[in-house]
Order: sequence, then structure tokens, then C-alpha cells
Amino acid sequence: MPTYIAELWHGPEMSPLTNPQARAFANRAHELMPGLMAQKGVTRLGDWHLDPEHRAILIFEAPTVEAVRDLLYEAGFMRYCDGRIYPASRLSELHKWAVAEEIPKG
Repeated sequence: MPTYIAELWHGPEMSPLTNPQARAFANRAHELMPGLMAQKGVTRLGDWHLDPEHRAILIFEAPTVEAVRDLLYEAGFMRYCDGRIYPASRLSELHKWAVAEEIPKG
């Protein structure tokens, strides 16, 4: 299954640590995640907060990028965060391409 990395961020004024409205949004998003992930066939492989940058990195396996996008929107992360979703490949796979005569298709 494809891997996607979601990068989420917000300004200091929207930090769930100091903003009660953002805290409510964040708590609700985290409550909704397990059910939404099951519904969309998404597995979370990792989640990291980049201290003190107000950024988070979430790593997912998902059937499509749209499944990850919909998960983040429906959970409510986009109420207090901006974000980007990146298709991701393991470096070991890219290295195989670098030493191959021809880049694999698909």
C-alpha cells in the first residue's frame, strides 16, 4: 500500500497548548481518528511533533492520497492547521532506481 507523509502546522496563536478553541478542535480530531482511519483503510505508521515549531509529521499507509486528505479534513485538523500531503518512497527503493539501468515504471 502506498505511503504518504502529512505535514501539518499552525501559528503559535492556534497552539492547542495555549488556545482553548484549538485545544477543543485537536481533542475532537484525535477522538475521530481511529474510526475514520478504519473507515478509509488508512494505517498510521508514525506521528511526530517538531518542537517548538508548531509542526507535526504524520506517516500513513493508505489506498490513495484522497483517503489521507479526507481523513485530515473530516477529523478536523484543517480547522486549526495548514498542511501538505506528500507521496513517499523509502530511500532504499530510490537507491535501487539510482543504480538501475532504467527507472521502473508504475
